[in-house]
Formats: sequence, C-alpha cells, structure tokens
Amino acid sequence: MATNSKIEWTTHTFNPWIGCTEVSPGCAHCYARDMMERRYHRVQWGAGQPRSRTTADYWKQPARWQRQAQANGQRERVFCASLADWLDDEVPIDWLADLLKLIETTPHLDWLLLTKRLEHWSDRLQAVSRLTHDDATIASTWLEGNAPVNVWLGTTVENQAQAERRVPRLLALPATLCFLSCEPLLEAINLLPYLSTVADANGTCALESNRLHWIICGGESGKEARSFDLQWARSLREQCQTAGVAFFFKQTGAHAIDSSQSHPVRRSLQDPKGGNITTLPEDLQVREIPTLLQPAPVERSKKQKCVPLPIKEVL
Repeated sequence: MATNSKIEWTTHTFNPWIGCTEVSPGCAHCYARDMMERRYHRVQWGAGQPRSRTTADYWKQPARWQRQAQANGQRERVFCASLADWLDDEVPIDWLADLLKLIETTPHLDWLLLTKRLEHWSDRLQAVSRLTHDDATIASTWLEGNAPVNVWLGTTVENQAQAERRVPRLLALPATLCFLSCEPLLEAINLLPYLSTVADANGTCALESNRLHWIICGGESGKEARSFDLQWARSLREQCQTAGVAFFFKQTGAHAIDSSQSHPVRRSLQDPKGGNITTLPEDLQVREIPTLLQPAPVERSKKQKCVPLPIKEVL
C-alpha cells in the first residue's frame, strides 16, 4: 500500500520542513517531537523555536514520484508534513510558497494536507500570494474559491470538542476532498452532521462540498499511549457506513480496550501500529480510500463523484 511511507493510508510521505508547536490534547505524546527532538536532536519543538527545512535533494523526490505516476497512468498520494504542520505560522512564508509551487507542478500526485491550524489558511495563502505577485498561483486561485484538484484537505480531530471547533472551519474552505485524521482518538465522537450523503444503488457516493468524504481512525502508540476503546472506532465505522463515506481504521494503538465486553479487557495485539491488517479485530479490518473518478476543478455549488475503494481488495 505505502510505497515510500510506513503510513498505511498514503503512498509517500514528504516533509518540507520539520518542527512544530503543540496546540491541543492530541499533541501530548507527539511521535514527531519524540523522534526529532529527543532521539535525533534535529529541532526543538515549541513556539519561537526555528523550524528546519529539509534538503534540496530531498525536495526533488516528488518530481520523481510525479514522473513515475504519469508513466504508470496512476495517481499516487503524498501525505505532506508528518513531522510538522503545513499551516504553521512560524514557518518562513517563502517555504510555504515553494511547497505550493511543488504541489502545482506535480498534478499526478494527490497531496494530503493535514493541519491543526485551519484558522491560518487565509492569512498564510494571502501572504504567499503577495510574495509571488502572480494571480495565477495556486495560492491566489485557491483564495478565489478554486480548490486545487490534487489537494485533499484535512484536519485532526481527537475528541468531540475539536470536532466541533475544527470541522466547520474545514468545511468552510474550498476543497476537492475533505478528510479527518481521528488519531489518536481520545473519546467517542459524533460526525454524522458533517458526513457526505448516502451512496446510491451503484455504490457511488456524491462527493459534496461542505461535507466530509474520508475518516481515518486509530489509537495512540508509544510507551505513554492513552487508552483507546475499540467501540469508539466501531461507532465511527457505522457513521461512515450510514453516510456512504470511506472509513480507514489504521491501528489499535498500544493500549486498546473493548468496552463491548462485560468486563473491559485490554487487548495486546501483535501489531499495535497496524502494519498487518490481519492482526486487527475482524470487524475493524476496514481500509477504504475515496478516489476521484475524473479530477476537475470543484465549484462550491456542484458535485463530483467518488467510489470508496476497499484496500482489502488491492493488497
């Protein structure tokens, strides 16, 4: 599934820079901070700390993925900034301008832009637009309401409070496809008010604007991981099934429990990070990804179609 990434729901991972600041409960045990700050001593996390841009050679990788995808007649997904946040307002604006230009020049790659900072979207894109002085840039056209067709816009939702805070902000922005990363999920959440419409008789769902199209869910890993109830994941799976929305269960995490049992029992799975789907509870071996049949510019008043693609069929 993941060609150049250990993250099961993407093909590649690309980090234009490294470093971040904790902003919500889901950040408490950040794997990126632990890895880059404490283990490799690459950067210091936190406000006022300089971010570290990755090398010029590293930045050439997406161009190679683009050529490969174009030659194969396929689209490949790129999860951007697993060790940072692409809307971090402490990142130099020219770095963001370079990232958006890279996205613009790799149209066969679908860029998964996940952020906890949706409130910065307008200011950051306006700053890029002023910097480039080009009305045709991805930042300028996006600000005008024309979402980049190769950008999937997402936000992290770890609890109900963050769902109610971040999801309306996400759905208010122009986007070809909207998704959530509910990882680490810290409690049961209700997303039904935000989900897309029910699939039709042919299994095709209307990929509406102002609705979520994809939910990724998982528990927390690591030695300090908080408990994760499998019932929270089942609830999200059922919500997605009801709405015809793609659902992807990534991992149980290090401390999963199952409150559906008469006595909650901690589960010790062979693979808490979800690398092997067969180690997951059978009813949660669900890994669907929405695919756009014909990517095209999205107008806010119109619909595109998507087909949920079960990963189990392509492994």
